[in-house]
Formats: sequence, structure tokens, C-alpha cells
Amino acid sequence: MTLTQVTGKQVTDAQMKWLGDVESKITRSDLIGASRLLDAQRAMESDEPIVLIACSRLMILRGRLVQAQQLLDKAHSIKPDNVDALVERARVAIRFGNDADAQEWFQRAWNTGARGDVWLIDWFDSLSRMGRGDDAINIAIILCEHFGADAGNWFRLGLAYQQTRRHAQALEAYQKALSLNTKLPMLRNNLGAAYLELNRYDEARHLFEATLAEDADHAFAWTNLASVLLKTGKLNDSLVAAERACALAPNLVSALQTYSYVLRELQQFSAALEIAQRALSFNPENPSLIWTIAMLQLLLGDYENGWRNHEARWSGSPELRDVVPNIPAPRWNGEALKGKTIFVWGEQGHGDALQFVRFVPAVTEFVERQGGKLVYCCFSSLQMLFARSLGDEVPTIIPHDQRPLPHFDFHLPVGSLPFLLGVTLNDLPDEPYLKADPQKVQTWSKYLPNDRKLRVGLAWSGSKTHQRNGLRSVDPLNYARAFAGMSNVTFVNLQMDAETVVQHLRGAGLTVANPAAELSSFDDTAAVVSGLDLVITVCTSIAHLAGGLGVPTWVLLDVNPHWVWMTDRTDSPWYANTRLYRQSTYGDWTPVFEALTRDLAVLAFSHETQVEQTENATGSLH
Repeated sequence: MTLTQVTGKQVTDAQMKWLGDVESKITRSDLIGASRLLDAQRAMESDEPIVLIACSRLMILRGRLVQAQQLLDKAHSIKPDNVDALVERARVAIRFGNDADAQEWFQRAWNTGARGDVWLIDWFDSLSRMGRGDDAINIAIILCEHFGADAGNWFRLGLAYQQTRRHAQALEAYQKALSLNTKLPMLRNNLGAAYLELNRYDEARHLFEATLAEDADHAFAWTNLASVLLKTGKLNDSLVAAERACALAPNLVSALQTYSYVLRELQQFSAALEIAQRALSFNPENPSLIWTIAMLQLLLGDYENGWRNHEARWSGSPELRDVVPNIPAPRWNGEALKGKTIFVWGEQGHGDALQFVRFVPAVTEFVERQGGKLVYCCFSSLQMLFARSLGDEVPTIIPHDQRPLPHFDFHLPVGSLPFLLGVTLNDLPDEPYLKADPQKVQTWSKYLPNDRKLRVGLAWSGSKTHQRNGLRSVDPLNYARAFAGMSNVTFVNLQMDAETVVQHLRGAGLTVANPAAELSSFDDTAAVVSGLDLVITVCTSIAHLAGGLGVPTWVLLDVNPHWVWMTDRTDSPWYANTRLYRQSTYGDWTPVFEALTRDLAVLAFSHETQVEQTENATGSLH
């Protein structure tokens, strides 16, 4: 049988056998034999879609994609609802690197009523590459419904859930796949990754180790093992795993990024930046990598590049990548502002708002010079403090829960202000910019002992939902062990919702006043802090509040601090009266508290001596 005999209106049984031989040879990769039976040039003369499609498959395997596309386009013009033609056309688009075009062809095939075919796997893969997670989930569900005995389809469903960060659902799908096929490649590794995201570290580690027991050169498993070891504080073991992952796969982005994370905890910040930048060279649009690089650049004082990359936070930061601001106006990108109103709004946490609010007056001045108006919207718990502190320079400051919002033409998140202003280290204000209510300062001072001792506020934890809170926080009993013998200091709790902890501190011998139990806003907290001689705190909003008020502040920092505190310095360019106490070894606060105890004892003695001298001088006047 030759091709010239297959040009009629109907394909005979003999012709079908011939085409079956062609397909068989293609399936067996006997492309030479298939090409002898089926010539592309003559195939184009056929009016039978089945011939055109068979030849297109052969052309695809030979890399002759343009000819394959021509054959399929002809088949489609003859029979527009031919599912095979539509699917193969989608596959050609994929080979051309055009997943978006492939979606149209797959959708047409689906619209014909075709269901439950293995071509759905190609559609799923294309959707996954495009990041269309919800659509990929829908296709994976259909695959599981039609081919539920195939572990691979449950794996695909788990993968789609994982890529959309629905880790609990991913876990269920992977477990179903594991019940069907324990040897499926990548299954144990991905199941372990789901456990890792759900903070089920023991189960995650067990699966990664089981994967490596079967394949000691599994780069993804080494990468994930490094992550779980890092999460559980096994820093040196994590370094070994990360280095092995990178040795096996020097271009694997996830391995390089994990290695960068490990180096940060080892305080090798420049090396961590270099590794992250190398990873970005392999995936230049990766927002998570850009965000990682931004944090390191800011930490190292490279504000010019750091602020630019800081803009990737909306898709790269773990805390913000799922946040979609519901703001009924476009972001301001340099448009003319004459007669327009720009809406600057608070983002992230209270500490970020307290830190970045210093830039709002400068932006307000810029907007007003352009003939526009600025409205600043902040957390309601900060509105009174900010209105008092900045009201002369920022006329309109509203709380976040005000409804309706005033009209505005553009919006801008407050964390983007330094980038807009081109802020460098030399541009940071070196004087207090927050003002407490003097009347409230007097009111709250009545809650504290009137003993003229050094008044020291204490805070030991940030937000419990912060990804690093376990590393940046300290055991509050460390304060009791360090300071319980200091009779010349009045300690004041600044930690919210800490009544039980305060009782434990008192039981451990540290007398602590607790006005925090009555505080209702940051304006109240600012009044209490302003009445103190010193604040000792970990990296949390209290550090930024005290720093912005100009109250002397000692900040306890873990080995991998928030970028604002930079590296290798005991002062802060952001807050003139702040002193930094840094961990030198991962997870070890002992030397930090030894230094705190020594320095606080000196300060308390100095304060006591000064009070005595003042009283003596006052007495001599009488």
C-alpha cells in the first residue's frame, strides 16, 4: 500500500492496516521505517485527516515542526472537530514553546466533547508551566475521575495543589498516589515537601531520608532535607545537605536558594547574596529570588538596588505573595498629579508602618509641589499617634477601617516610598519623628512605681505568626535570670497579652509592673514608652516605636536579623538612640544576656548616682 492509494473519500480496511503499520513503527521509534511508508510531501496531497495527522506525528518526532503544523492545519480545515488534529496542533504549539497558543487548541478539543483521554496530561503540563494552578487542578481532577487507578494522576493533582500552596489537599492526593504506587518518581520527595510546608518536620525528614536511601543522588531530596534541617535548627547538618544538592545540580534554582538561606544563618551574607544572584541568572523572573536578593542587599546597605528589588515583595515575599490589595484605583507610576489625589496606605505589620511612616511627609511635600493631594491611610491603632506626630506635614491621615474612603486617583503602598524617594543610608532622619501625648504620658506614669529608679521596658516576642518569630524571640524567663538581682531598676512589661508570663516572671524573682494589660492602642503604648529611661526588646514593633520616639532602646538580634539592623554594627542609622546586641552563634542567647546584664548594671548604677547627686544638690539649696 502506498500513499497515492490513500486519497479517496473513505479509508478502507487495507488503508487502516497500512496506517496502523505506520503508527506502530512510530510507537517503536522506527522512524526510518515509518518514513519509508509515509512521505510528508505526498501526505499533503491527501484529503484524509487521519493520514495528515499520522504524518504530522512523524514530522514532530523528526523535528520538522513547520511541516507538522501545515499538515495539522489542513486536517483541521477538512474536519474542524477532529480531536486528534486539535490535540496534535496543541502539541506542536508546545514544541514551539507557545503554551498560550496550545491552550486554545486543547480547549477546542475539550469543546468537541472529548473526555478522559491521555492528552489531558499534556494539557495539565502546559497549564502547570503557565502557572494556571486552578485550571491545572481541574484537569487533574478529571484525570483522577477517569483514570483513578493511575498513581500518576493523583501525583499530578497533588502537584497542582502544591503549586497553588494548598498543602493539606496536596498531602491527601500524594497519599492516595502512594497507596497505588510506592515507587513513583518524586512522590516521596513531594509528599515530604507538603509535610514541610505544614510544619510536620519529623514526617518530612523521614520521607526525604527514605528518598535518598533509594537514590542517594536525588538533588531535590537533598534540597528539601536541607530545608527541614534548617527549620529544626540543625544548621551544620543543613549546610552539608545544601552543599550536596548544589554539587549534584549546580544549576538547580531551589537548591541554590536553599543554600543561600543556610549561608544567611551562618552570617555569610555576602556569600549568600552571591549564591542567590547565581540562582537568579538561571531564572531571571523568579520573584522569590528577587525578594531574597532585596533582603540581602538592604541588609548589606546597598539601598539603590535593594529598594528596586524590594518591589518584588508582592509576589516574592512569603507574607505578601497571596495578598491582593482591593484598592479601586491604579498604582501611581509617575503620572502627572496636578489636581489628583494619591492614596498612600500601610502594608505588612505595625513595625513596618512605624518604620516607614517617616517618609510620608517628604512624599506629601513632593505631591503638593506637583499640585496634588496625599491621603495617608494607616492601621487604626496607629492613627492617633501618626496624626499627632505628622499632622503639621501630612494634613490627611485616616484609619484603615474608615468607610467610605475618600476619593483618590492613584494609590501607593508605604513600603514603596523609599524607592520613590531614592533613599540612601545618608538620607535617614537622625532625630525622633514620633510624639507621644504629654497628657497620656502623665496618666500612664501613675501606673508605675514612683521610686526614681531606672525605668526599663521589656518585650520578648514579635508576632507569633511571623516566620522567624521562634528565632528572633527570647524566653522571657531569661530576663528574670539576668535581672532579678537588680534592686535599683523598675521593670515594666510592654508585651501585650502577657499576664500569665508576667506572673511567671514575678515568681522567678523579677518585679514587673504591667501597664500593658490596660493598653488599647499604640498611642497608649507610646505614652508608656516615653515615660521610660530604656527599652529592652527583641526585633518587633516595640523596637520601632521606641526608636521613632527617641527613647534609648537596646535591641536583641538573632544571627540573621531583619534587614533594617544591617550587619557588624552596634548602632542603627534608622534610630539614633538604639544599641544592638547581636547573637554571635546560631540560637545562642547566653552571651547576649551576659552583655545586657553587665551594661544594664552599669547604666542603673550611673542613674542611681545621678539621682543622688541631683537630690544632694537640691537639698543644699535649701
